[in-house]
Amino acid sequence: MKPRSFNLALAFAILVGTQLSCNALFEEPLGEEPSNLSQPASPSDSSAAPNPAAQGEPGSWLVMLYQNADDEILEEDIFIDLNEAEIVGSTDVVTVVSQMDRYDGAYDGDGDWISAKRYLITQDGDLETIASQEIEDLGEMDSGDSATLVEFAVWAIANYPADNYVLILSDHGAGWTGGWNDDDPYEGSSFSLQNIDDALGEIIARSGIDAFELVGFDACLMGQVEVMSAIAPHARYAVGSEEVEPSLGWAYADFLSALNENPAMNGGDLAKIIVEGYLRRDFRVTDDEARFLFAGGNYTSESVAADLMEDSTLAAIDLSQIQNLNAALNELSAALTEADQSAVAKARVYSQSYESVFGDDAPPSFIDLGHFTELLLSEVNDPGVQKAARAVQAALSQTVLAEMHGGGRPGSSGLSLYFPNSELYEGTFGDDPAYGVQYASFAGRFAAASLWDNFLTYHYTGEPFDPASADLSAVTPAKSAERDFAQAAEESAPQQTAQIAAPGGGEISIAPLQVSAVEIGPNDSVTVSVEVSGSNIGYIYYYVSWYDETSASYLTADMGFIAAENVKQIDGVYYPDWGDDSTLAFDFDWEPTLYFMSDGNPANDQFAFFEPSVYGVSDLDDVYSVRGIFQYAGSSRQIDAVMQFGGDGKMKNLYGFTGQGGAGAPREIVPRPGDTFTIIEQWLDFDQNPDGEFVDYLGGVMTFGDQPFEMVPYYAYSGDYILGVIATDLNGGSVEEFIEVTVTE
Repeated sequence: MKPRSFNLALAFAILVGTQLSCNALFEEPLGEEPSNLSQPASPSDSSAAPNPAAQGEPGSWLVMLYQNADDEILEEDIFIDLNEAEIVGSTDVVTVVSQMDRYDGAYDGDGDWISAKRYLITQDGDLETIASQEIEDLGEMDSGDSATLVEFAVWAIANYPADNYVLILSDHGAGWTGGWNDDDPYEGSSFSLQNIDDALGEIIARSGIDAFELVGFDACLMGQVEVMSAIAPHARYAVGSEEVEPSLGWAYADFLSALNENPAMNGGDLAKIIVEGYLRRDFRVTDDEARFLFAGGNYTSESVAADLMEDSTLAAIDLSQIQNLNAALNELSAALTEADQSAVAKARVYSQSYESVFGDDAPPSFIDLGHFTELLLSEVNDPGVQKAARAVQAALSQTVLAEMHGGGRPGSSGLSLYFPNSELYEGTFGDDPAYGVQYASFAGRFAAASLWDNFLTYHYTGEPFDPASADLSAVTPAKSAERDFAQAAEESAPQQTAQIAAPGGGEISIAPLQVSAVEIGPNDSVTVSVEVSGSNIGYIYYYVSWYDETSASYLTADMGFIAAENVKQIDGVYYPDWGDDSTLAFDFDWEPTLYFMSDGNPANDQFAFFEPSVYGVSDLDDVYSVRGIFQYAGSSRQIDAVMQFGGDGKMKNLYGFTGQGGAGAPREIVPRPGDTFTIIEQWLDFDQNPDGEFVDYLGGVMTFGDQPFEMVPYYAYSGDYILGVIATDLNGGSVEEFIEVTVTE
């Protein structure tokens, strides 16, 4: 716990945490292999398209699993997902097929094959090996090439015709920026959202089917309005998550069993079952042996599910309502041009947000649409905006058939939306190679149907737009074959002469800090007096750095939220209320304290910088992040990662990223004994720049074992410290003020 008031009970505290989960394989025979299985007509002919009129038996289903497990983090979990599908297997009414591409050097189970294989899923209860009928070994395939997805789906539909078609895509997801990376050996291979849109349209055109009954994303961050707009012309229903998914993914045995019991259901019914069973009814949660191996101890299914669900989301989407949702969002986009843009920026900053894909220094930019409209109702005093926000909420309630979210994501309503700050806007609406993505081009269909991208340009440049320019028909089945959205992308892009402004920016200043003493002992405290003036104040932090005489550099030692006197709350999400005064005056106490990461053995404790990331109603509800490098035992690959801790000091989760510096698609990592996490330290260096610059260095190495990692307080080193206050505005800009204090031995 890092109290915002700094009144710490200093000790070599070892906090009591919950047991970390560890993946393991297990065996649980379940029943006999079913009869009446569909057989392939021509297994190796993946280019042949069936007669467009050919259909399977009424009420029959084909469930296609595109499982890109060619990834060190995901391979084992996706492998187990296929084995969970085998618990039910294919039947005479539900045929399940998979194309799985495995990784060379991660999970070594089931013969450690590394190619891509196609399977007809048959019933089997052994989760250690795939017992299904292998249709074809394709060799090394680029599963990050959307053509590979097209060939698989066209092959499956040709050989296993059905009345209803379900396509589930498993791998890393990163919202509108895409995902489905296959970097081994295809450097930089991945899907963009436009690739997915194009692939679904091509599958429909080549196979002759009417539409997918359901498209599911068993991946992170795909529960976005932009994503659902891209697939709306090609499918009737969808399932996606606004947030990072836990490692074990969907409950395949649960929803396949339900589908077999009632094949007369539609895709919306199936989508709701997937959401309702997510995590709660996963086989590795409900089965005693599987749960023991997964959780690393004898825990109840209720406690394991509750832990997994805390920071999770999932929603079932009726894609026929996406046109109406975009229409309502367009009305809101137009209405927001009449509003105070700083108030709109405030709603953006304090909306329920999700993991960033743009790097450690980028603020969260995927925000919940429903929660954003609630904040608009609270913060924007404009009748037109109020009316339009309520219309979006009404349309959203018709679009989201079912949704779940844990207590750690209380403001979730089912779909998120991209709302960047000015820096991210400039990088993702232009051609900045540092980002490598262009919003309106990647989400082209959404850009054609929506005015949201035009509003973002207005918000940051003041450029007006034509409310009649949106083509809502772009998200309808009639436009499934349309692929060229260049004009829409061009219309939403800022003019070359446009000046990008920051409506949420603030003219903030901090008066010189005053301290009660400039020298204190290790058991003493110092009172810091602060005066912050200005507008558009977002968050205020305390900051501590320690001067290392040997390197003549400053180590970033600690940071935390300074609480406002009043706290606002909307749908369980808290944010500071600084009131109407233009000047804030307050004091805080600092007791010399550093925080270390501990595995329960003080001899192994390592210093870490716990950076505040989520503002809670109290210090116990805050969330802190530690940047580092994760490495699997025996692997040479280093994965950029972030470890999160609650205000109680207990580790919450560990995310790995496909890119560097916290950029790219995230995925939860479930560490195993022997895996390591190398802490990244932040130093203010003067070697290259006489004015100083922050540089990252590798710090201590933590090795995972039987005990979870925890955040523990230590007495601070003796020496010179810089105490500071950092005030951020609603655009992410900041001002700082510092003062030096010495801690004696």
